[in-house]
Amino acid sequence: MIYTSGFREHVGTVYLLALKQPWIQAMLCGLCLLIYFLTGSILTVILCVGGVMLAIRMAVQYIFEQGIQLGLREDLLDIRNSYMQPGSRSCFWVAELKGSIVGTVGILPCVEEPGAWELKRISVKKEFRGRGLAKDLCKSALEFVARHNVKRVVLFTSMVQTDAHKLYDRIGFKKEEEFVWPSLPARLINFMVFKYAHRNGVMSC
Repeated sequence: MIYTSGFREHVGTVYLLALKQPWIQAMLCGLCLLIYFLTGSILTVILCVGGVMLAIRMAVQYIFEQGIQLGLREDLLDIRNSYMQPGSRSCFWVAELKGSIVGTVGILPCVEEPGAWELKRISVKKEFRGRGLAKDLCKSALEFVARHNVKRVVLFTSMVQTDAHKLYDRIGFKKEEEFVWPSLPARLINFMVFKYAHRNGVMSC
């Protein structure tokens, strides 16, 4: 699935973010000193610190897998029921090439902000990026809500999705808010989420 593969692309970036946290660096340095004091062996120090770093990597992967499962349960396990109920002002689009889905986007009422609609599941397969597919998908979604007189559209994205931030700026979104994702692992590594809102309902070129 495009959503899951795109989500997992950022594991390495978040792992590096975790290693840059001062408390983790202090912990690793303290561990090195303690193990060397106890064993006097550089090799043991390397093996133990390597094991801790591997454990951190596995913890990041676990967090990502939990995030994937949350997204699937939230709407992707039943797209028709989540987005395409008769009379609803929500919809889900896919981009296809030779019978294969290469991009997706959805829009539906925002749970976190009543009265606004949320642009979600913006994903394009890695090998098809840079061709304007994401922009075209987002344009379709924004035109859809404009026809339904929706005045405000928001989206949420993470600090590591830098290419996506550039797209949102180009199509008329503006970052309104930054906050740490409300979970203990996210707070431990200061993992930020950005909230964007569309400007005046106008699609930029």
